[in-house]
Amino acid sequence: MNTRLCIVCAALTALIALLLMLAPSPAVAQEKASTLKIGTGESAKVIVASLTMLGSDKPQADFKLLVLYKDAEDKNHTLTGFTDDKGQLRIEIYTMPKELRVFAFGDFTIPEAWSNIPISTMKFAKEEPWALQVRPLRNVKVSGKITVAGLNRPADRGNIAFAPLDVAQDGSFRLFDEPRGVLATDDGNYEIELPAGYYQVWAYWADRSSDDWTGYINVQGKTGIFDDLKLDLSLEKGAHIEGQVVDGRTGEGVAASINFYSNQYLRQLRMFTSNGEFPDEEGPDGEEVFWPVGTFRFQAWMIDPEDFTVVIKPAGSEQVMKVIPNLKISDLVGRKIRWELYSEDMRVVDVTVTTHVKNVPVNNLDINLLPLQIDVPQHLQQSYTASGYTDDHGVVRFMGLATGSYEVYGARGSTFLGQIRIGPELQQAPQVKFEIPFAYGQVKLASGEVCKHLEVFVWITNKAGQEFGPYPSNAFKDNPVLQKDGYVFVPLLSHGSTFRIQFAAMEGGREFADREWVTIKDFPLVTEAMVVTVEDEKCWDVDLNLKANADYEAKDQPKDD
Repeated sequence: MNTRLCIVCAALTALIALLLMLAPSPAVAQEKASTLKIGTGESAKVIVASLTMLGSDKPQADFKLLVLYKDAEDKNHTLTGFTDDKGQLRIEIYTMPKELRVFAFGDFTIPEAWSNIPISTMKFAKEEPWALQVRPLRNVKVSGKITVAGLNRPADRGNIAFAPLDVAQDGSFRLFDEPRGVLATDDGNYEIELPAGYYQVWAYWADRSSDDWTGYINVQGKTGIFDDLKLDLSLEKGAHIEGQVVDGRTGEGVAASINFYSNQYLRQLRMFTSNGEFPDEEGPDGEEVFWPVGTFRFQAWMIDPEDFTVVIKPAGSEQVMKVIPNLKISDLVGRKIRWELYSEDMRVVDVTVTTHVKNVPVNNLDINLLPLQIDVPQHLQQSYTASGYTDDHGVVRFMGLATGSYEVYGARGSTFLGQIRIGPELQQAPQVKFEIPFAYGQVKLASGEVCKHLEVFVWITNKAGQEFGPYPSNAFKDNPVLQKDGYVFVPLLSHGSTFRIQFAAMEGGREFADREWVTIKDFPLVTEAMVVTVEDEKCWDVDLNLKANADYEAKDQPKDD
């Protein structure tokens, strides 16, 4: 038994020795590569990434980084490297990837604006430098007091918000998450715990003892918070501005809505000009005072006074907008502002909607434009959502749209009509197609003349064999453009159903009034019934002739009033 144990021990000892011989030396096993290679080849394009801590210029040496790249086949690959004593990581590219990202490990993160290396725009004439900044994932405490300037009092129950910023290499920044906020005490004191990083900070308070709830605000720009911080804020009264929105073509006032935006959270919405219909104030003797249409006077305070955008739309319209960016309150106070709608500098986009075959103009169709990718800041994109109804030529006009791409929907947003691209030109006319089944053509009198005064009656039989109707309507879809040449247009919007269509007219094809008829029996002329079963979006040609209505029942002609 002991002999067997000795044999087993000897075997284990030999195996351990063999594994130790095959294992790399401690120096090799712990080697920290500060140069990473992507792909294979003889010559490389080189990126030298330099790492510092967010809020500091000190290089971060011996810092572990994860490099992720996507190859031409969309496969993801990862490499791990360490910065050298200068805080640099060298990336040698032998096979160009489609994407290249750098991430931090553990209790650190690299902001998105720095993490994504834009290799497609790099020229690689020499080694390309790329600055990286890493943010520690630890919480710090911010505390302080909010006071109200001019009132010498604390902002009791005032609000303070800290909006996280993603800071780009050029020093610009954008919000990347919702603000974290806290309510001050009755004494105006506050305290909040936040992840270390850069923030835009704002505090606001409204004096509810006044009838108009006077507002006060303080907005701090890019604020680095990397250690516990005491931050006291004194709120200033928001400025009052006044002016008028006018029609740039006529100079007349326009009733409009006015919205202010600094970012997607700091904004002041739904302010309105006078409309001439309701009194704007009460006079000294209690009388109602009406301001000129388009006039406004209000306090602008829930915005950054150093940077905001104004969005103006005519009252009751979603087709026209005027966007005025990069404003400061100091540019507006102390003068009468004049903002113009329908001005020559506003981009005009006439969207034309026709059927996918025959190019029949579709009138009275509600059209919605939804921004897909447009050239404006994210928080303003929703402002460019627009809607309107097509006219008799199938055209709906929009003014003030931003450049970029939009999705177009019709029929109360239920039907996707396509995408349009808006360029920089001031006059544009994109087209979209409405793919629907319909009947289209002409109906003739016995003389061969095209009839231009027709009613259409439609019966519908569904898949279950149930019949509904008749449903009467104007045969030209109330479109004088079609009626002018006698082209009937009958949408058939029930797939799988069978439609029976019959056109009716008065003697000689004369014009008729609604009071002259109630049913198809009131028309002396009718066509043969046209029967179609709808299985797809196509056009059924109409080429019918009117003849005597066998079921016609003459009735007394209505007397003129």
